[in-house]
Amino acid sequence: MKQTQFPFPRIMPKQIIVGINTTEIHAELREMADSYRKTLMARAKADNIGIVHIHNNNWPRGGLTVAFRKANDFKSGTMVEVAVNTCSSKDMFSRKLGTVGALRKFFDGETIQLPLLKVYQEEDLSWAVKQAFTGLWDAI
Repeated sequence: MKQTQFPFPRIMPKQIIVGINTTEIHAELREMADSYRKTLMARAKADNIGIVHIHNNNWPRGGLTVAFRKANDFKSGTMVEVAVNTCSSKDMFSRKLGTVGALRKFFDGETIQLPLLKVYQEEDLSWAVKQAFTGLWDAI
């Protein structure tokens, strides 16, 4: 007895979804992502967490976003709690995505303590963090 071939097509024809506007879906997703970022930023502001971005304006691929907060103060310097989100050198740098990534890491406890010497004013903490990580980014 001869076997018959499978009676159904092996490759499904493209399905057409009727009644769904993908533009509306994309707009809704962007709105949800923006709302989530704003929620994270409001929480960061309430917890005194700062954000700095390190990237090259002339080559907009790759970069770092650092979420930071002063942890301890000593005579010789300050310990700063930081969480770093990196952007691949193959991808376009996005401040929004970097902010979300760094804040998620910070709130999830993925932080390290960074010692900074007391060579800056208290209000210049973000500048000091940016300088520390700019040196690191330039060395990579």
